[in-house]
Amino acid sequence: MRVHEPGRCATYGICGHRRDGDPLSCPDNNAARTLNATSAQKLQAVCPQLAADIGPGAGVCCTEEQLDQLQKQIQIASIFLVGCPACNHNFKHFFCLLTCSPDQAAFANVTAVQPAYDNNATAVAEIDYFVAASFGERFYNSCRDVVYPVMNQPAMKFVGGGARDFQEWFDFIGLVKDKRFPPTGSPFQMDFPPEGQAPEGMAPLNGSIPSCGESALACSCGDCPAGPSCAPPPAPPPPEPPGCPAFGTSRLTCSDLWLAALYLGLLACLPLVVHRSRQQLEEGQLRRSQEAEAGAATATGEQAAGTHAGGLSGSSGEEDAAHGGGDASSKAGARTAAASAAQRDDREEEDEGEEEDLVEWPAAEQLLRQWFFRLGRWCASRPLLVLGASLLVLGACAAGLGRFSVMTDPQELWVGPGSQAAQEKAAYEASFGPFYRITQLILTTTPAANSSVTTPSGLPAIVTDAHIRLLFDVQAEIDALCRSAFGGPIDPHLVLGGFPTDATSFRNFSTDASAFVVTFPIDSHPANREAALAWEAAFVRLAAGRLAELAQGAGLRLSFSTERSVQDELARESASDVPTVLASYLVMLLYIAVALGRFPRSPDWRDVLVNSRAGLGLGGVLIVAGAVVGSLGLCSWAGMRSTLIIMEVIPFLVLAVGVDNMFILAAALQQQPATHPLPHRVGLALAAVGPSITLAASCEVVAFALGGLTDMPALRNFSICAALAVLLDYLLQITAFVALLTLDSRRIEQGRYDCWPWSRAWGQPLYGSDYEALYGGAGDGEIEEVEEEVEAAYGHAYGGPHPEEDERHWGVSQALRSYMRRVHAPLLRRPAAKAAVLALFVGAFLLSCAMLPRLEKGLEQSVALPRDSYLQQYYDDVFASLRVGPPVMFVVEGLNVSEASPDVNRTCSVAGCDPGSLLNQISAASRAPWSSWLATPAASWLDDFLTWVSPEIPQCCRAFANGTRCPPPDQPPCAGPAPPEECGECTTCFAPGELPAGRPTLAQFQEKLPWFLESLPSAACAKGGAGAYSDAIQFNASDPTGVAGLGEAGLVAASSFRSNYVVLPRQADFIAALQAVRGFAARLSSSLGLRVYPYSVFHIFFEQYLTIAGEALALLGSAMVAIFLICLAATGSPWSATLICLTLCMLLVDVMGFMALAGIQLNAVSLVNLVMSLGIGVEFCAHLVHAFMEEKGSSEERAAAALGDVGAAVLSGITLTKVAGVSVLAFSHTRIFEVYYFRMYAALVVLGAAHGLVFLPVLLAVFGPEELEHWKWKLRRQLRRMQSQRLEARQRIFSLMQQQRRQQLVAAGQPRGGQQDQQAEPGPS
Repeated sequence: MRVHEPGRCATYGICGHRRDGDPLSCPDNNAARTLNATSAQKLQAVCPQLAADIGPGAGVCCTEEQLDQLQKQIQIASIFLVGCPACNHNFKHFFCLLTCSPDQAAFANVTAVQPAYDNNATAVAEIDYFVAASFGERFYNSCRDVVYPVMNQPAMKFVGGGARDFQEWFDFIGLVKDKRFPPTGSPFQMDFPPEGQAPEGMAPLNGSIPSCGESALACSCGDCPAGPSCAPPPAPPPPEPPGCPAFGTSRLTCSDLWLAALYLGLLACLPLVVHRSRQQLEEGQLRRSQEAEAGAATATGEQAAGTHAGGLSGSSGEEDAAHGGGDASSKAGARTAAASAAQRDDREEEDEGEEEDLVEWPAAEQLLRQWFFRLGRWCASRPLLVLGASLLVLGACAAGLGRFSVMTDPQELWVGPGSQAAQEKAAYEASFGPFYRITQLILTTTPAANSSVTTPSGLPAIVTDAHIRLLFDVQAEIDALCRSAFGGPIDPHLVLGGFPTDATSFRNFSTDASAFVVTFPIDSHPANREAALAWEAAFVRLAAGRLAELAQGAGLRLSFSTERSVQDELARESASDVPTVLASYLVMLLYIAVALGRFPRSPDWRDVLVNSRAGLGLGGVLIVAGAVVGSLGLCSWAGMRSTLIIMEVIPFLVLAVGVDNMFILAAALQQQPATHPLPHRVGLALAAVGPSITLAASCEVVAFALGGLTDMPALRNFSICAALAVLLDYLLQITAFVALLTLDSRRIEQGRYDCWPWSRAWGQPLYGSDYEALYGGAGDGEIEEVEEEVEAAYGHAYGGPHPEEDERHWGVSQALRSYMRRVHAPLLRRPAAKAAVLALFVGAFLLSCAMLPRLEKGLEQSVALPRDSYLQQYYDDVFASLRVGPPVMFVVEGLNVSEASPDVNRTCSVAGCDPGSLLNQISAASRAPWSSWLATPAASWLDDFLTWVSPEIPQCCRAFANGTRCPPPDQPPCAGPAPPEECGECTTCFAPGELPAGRPTLAQFQEKLPWFLESLPSAACAKGGAGAYSDAIQFNASDPTGVAGLGEAGLVAASSFRSNYVVLPRQADFIAALQAVRGFAARLSSSLGLRVYPYSVFHIFFEQYLTIAGEALALLGSAMVAIFLICLAATGSPWSATLICLTLCMLLVDVMGFMALAGIQLNAVSLVNLVMSLGIGVEFCAHLVHAFMEEKGSSEERAAAALGDVGAAVLSGITLTKVAGVSVLAFSHTRIFEVYYFRMYAALVVLGAAHGLVFLPVLLAVFGPEELEHWKWKLRRQLRRMQSQRLEARQRIFSLMQQQRRQQLVAAGQPRGGQQDQQAEPGPS
């Protein structure tokens, strides 16, 4: 019967050993024994508090041999706990009490014994220790937050198995090693039942135990956040209330409700729009009826005047006959001649009296029209010369492609060299070298995996003997490729995955983990780049083949990635989508060829082949291609590198702009009088539409050129290249395409086959006259030439084709023009239709405004890759399995380690450091991950170095007798059965109390820091810095210490402290984490007076998103201002420019609203598309507004006429062409094409057409600007009167026109009729 009372032992001494050599205690119930002097000194050294509590000469329950064994075990734990003196002291004291307390039998009871393996003696097999709960809680709380810097993890994970309370910790400590894999821990089972289960007569262990915040043994705030000098961690912010609490909504925000209220207010104004529209319709009908009555009255008056003149002639003849004057036949001949002359004079008078309606264009447009007339006539007269010169210019530009290169490195694409991320990356690599190239594989269980344990996720557990053996087989396959082993302890979070992250669901890693995560850091030094690329390529082949087979055979799924994988897959993506892009352009080319042609309504197939314009369409597409190639060549000449975005987007953009101009030019040529020679018709056509083409092109070029001011290289290069491409395309359109259009028109007029102009359909001109004959014939050539110049400067830009022309021919353009004039325009003139259009588009705009805050930033990597890429599964497994975020390094530059500097205490986090030090603040931030995004405290070489030199762990910093570094006793040359004699002479570097305030001096820093960095971690001393901190300090071979700046200036030039982000599953999380850690580092620098910056490998990829919203606003806003100024200069109407910009603004907002609804993120690719939408939107708006301003009548009539004039060309040239091409992109192999090109382009085309052809006409009809001034001019009469002064004709005609215009302005208010005609007829010169 055992006696349980104070003064007695439960165990005493060592009876024998286990099979593995671990000692076993002897069961004992005798009184405590007194130690001899030597053992008493050892007790004082190992258990100072116990020795002080029992006093000298008191008995204990342990022997000197047990004290030696206890010291070894405590030293191992001290490696993890020494940074917190209170925890380290309490841990030692606890085990001293369990082993040596003189009252051991009062709280300990041996419940089972076993025979020792070596001598068969009776030894302890199981023992119960009863510990008071208050003691256990104080003990646990003193160690709960202590950090092990080497692994950057809580020390409790290593000394307590991640225990969450003292009972779990005690259970972990007492578990016999046979029940643990691998077998580590106690040599016999130690149970810690609750104190309430203690047998009668036993008293649970209790006593005083210091907290981690007590001054004598106070720990740093990083290890003891509850200390009195430490600020408590911030409480997590309350979740933002959903919706708008003021109105009690759960989904709609307050801004949504305000926008809805605004929309209702605008809807209330729609009756006013309907009323105004009806008034305009009634006024238009009244005006047309009055004009009809006036026209009828004029016709009646002219008929009466003709009858009176005929009567007078008849009387005269009769009078002559009555008087018998002259020969009858001669008189008859004279009368016939007189009648013929009179008829000729009447025809001439009728021709001379015909008034032409001229337009008072703004001065800038008048100059442009005259210049375009001469340019068009010159190009049409010399088409081959123009084409040849164009080819030479393009060839010179394209020669720059010899310096062409593509920029595919994402780090070069998204940030400029002057950005903060680029500067931090350069500084980090200059100090520590390039960060590792990461290769990673993930093994995940599937339902077919063989495991007896099911994880909370429902998948089988992966930590089984068979799966671990498979992992070794995988490792053996990879080892054959060449690699070096890590060989150190590792955090389970880094190598296991799939376990729950919430404490309530997590049991342990073995039962909850469903994935192995294996990471291979590859040296990324530039000298090793080729070898690294080759290794990664071999790894990809191995993983896709043999390793995948091994995993599949075990019921596991393998996914993997290397540093080169993304670029390889992007290159494969570009190649795989080449056929899709080519098919898209081919479809657009076929449509253009059909839509440009006009086909006679004849069953003869030869008519179709003659009127087809496939050759012209092909030539136009080649011009677009030439503009793209030329722009790439010019950029290459300037040393600018291309990007995949440039090669994929710019052809689409330039084709949209160029095709639109092709249709407009072709339509304008068809509307010119057929009586003029072809070069003159071409000149008139170019004069008519050239200003609007120039307006649109100028807006686009300036808008894109402004994008060149951005700091984002990919966007900057795209913008500059796009501006050059649009400029080149514009110049080629008004020269080379004009020449092609001339040649194609000549071919049609001569009846030659399309694409085979060497043959005629019937051997004779189709229309009865050759092209050359149009230059022949008599007449007033100079008068007609001057007349054409006047028409070019003041004539109408647009005019409909003759009605019979649409009846004789059929074609896409004719059908669309008919639709616009007969269906579309009349429909939009209805008041109800106007109200519906305004309500729909304003509603869509406000809805898009509400969606803008929901527009996410980023670019999911899975979207940027092919659908069949092996990386797709890898990214899925990363987000599903990984339980630790990317590392982040806090780099401190110029850390002064001299005694006089406070930098060390401002940085470290062990005992004695400043409560607000760098590492303490990082530790505090990691306890508030909801705001800091940091998951762990920082791994600190400084803390570990201060611990390494501490006398508390004497086996770390040791020196041979000659003063050189001595390794720990378990490392060569001191390890092994026969170590050298000099190892026995090794002494600790510093005796207790030798380090002032626990800090080495500068000289000691300079001597011992290199030792620390050379020391390998081992069981005897896990604090060695070799490996763990090999890349945490900047080295310099020229410095005497090897550490940059340490020997020369007493400072460490650069050192990094590694922490980890929380798991970042979304792009928004990466962006928020980067923003948070930058602000945190800035506050650290400011408060501590240290130069601190954060670095992580993903920073350089996500920095763009910190400023992309501002970049987009600045870029699009400045482009909008430029467009307004250009439109103002071109139209002379501020209101016209305002309406264009308003429509473009609504288009951009609607496109962004669509992006938010469709889940398309804001990034460089989508921003490029937004810039492009602005450029294409100008094409939709500029031509329509230009046509609207020249029309006469009410706003409604002018809007309808403008739609009829240019709506068909815009609809055919942009909308339908792009619909045909975009539809093919839906079959792309990659999601980025399907999402960012198909979806966005389709939305852009549909929304652009809707705004340009539906909303803008209604806006113009309701709020359109005033029409340009129109005036009448009897041009032919003035030209004939100046027939004798032909040399002055050109100068005089324009001066007379301006004189008449001034007279009309002076006589304001007078009707435009006879008086104006009289004023317009000055006397002969």
